[in-house]
Amino acid sequence: MGSRVSTRWPLDRRTGVCTVAAVLFLVFFLSGCDTVRSRTLMNAGNKLYRGQKYEEAIQKYEQILQFAPDHWDANYQIAVSWLASYHPGSTHPKDVEAADKAIAALEKLLTMKAPSPEVVEKVRTFYVGILTDANRTDKAVEYYLGLLQKEPANVQLILQLAQIYSKEGNFDGAYEYYSKRADLEPSNKEAWYTVGVVCWERSYRGEQIISREERADVVERGLKAMEKALALDADYFDALSYTNLLYREKAKVLANDGKLDEAQVAWQSAEAFVKRALEAKKKQTPAAPAGA
Repeated sequence: MGSRVSTRWPLDRRTGVCTVAAVLFLVFFLSGCDTVRSRTLMNAGNKLYRGQKYEEAIQKYEQILQFAPDHWDANYQIAVSWLASYHPGSTHPKDVEAADKAIAALEKLLTMKAPSPEVVEKVRTFYVGILTDANRTDKAVEYYLGLLQKEPANVQLILQLAQIYSKEGNFDGAYEYYSKRADLEPSNKEAWYTVGVVCWERSYRGEQIISREERADVVERGLKAMEKALALDADYFDALSYTNLLYREKAKVLANDGKLDEAQVAWQSAEAFVKRALEAKKKQTPAAPAGA
């Protein structure tokens, strides 16, 4: 009889296959265990978070990071837990710590892959919010300027930076970035209107602190912006109302210069825009039903 060909694998090869299978089984087993552990810890942390026991909740979320440091939900919950622990504007050591921890957690999130663009925007909003509330506006400005270097035409980023400048009373910064937004959205009447409002605020609130020349200049810039808004919508009530206010500022500047006749003309223009605003308001108000 001829020799039989063995269909068995060599012992060393079978041993290698078994070892690989054992390793794969162990990997999948441990992965499954980690999933169960993270879910259990997330549920416990979320229950504590809902009960406003933020520090205890954070401890649960941090346990997840010990074996899954890139776990998005755990990192996110740590950030919002520190945010919830912070009292805006407070300089108490515990609040300073909460602000520091929230900022660090949010900065980590901003380096991670988020579930969606909407979540990225939410994290950005939280980040800038805590920086602003904790009087770290310079860092918020630096952050947005960095983003704008990569996306110079991102209208949303430009608008958010303008709002930061406006909130801290930085007229030059607010005017620059609200104007950039308007230039990028020339058919957006609200964008031009906002530029005009910023100019009115500078003149009205800065009456005692800015020069006559600057005041006259910002009033004219505001009127030009409102003119563009009204060119897009002649019955834009808000723009009509603020054009009236800007003409009143112009009348004050002219009167202070002793140009009383020109001041009177500006005042009359203001009154004319009041009338237009009231007429526009009537058009926007639904007519009462017959017999009402």
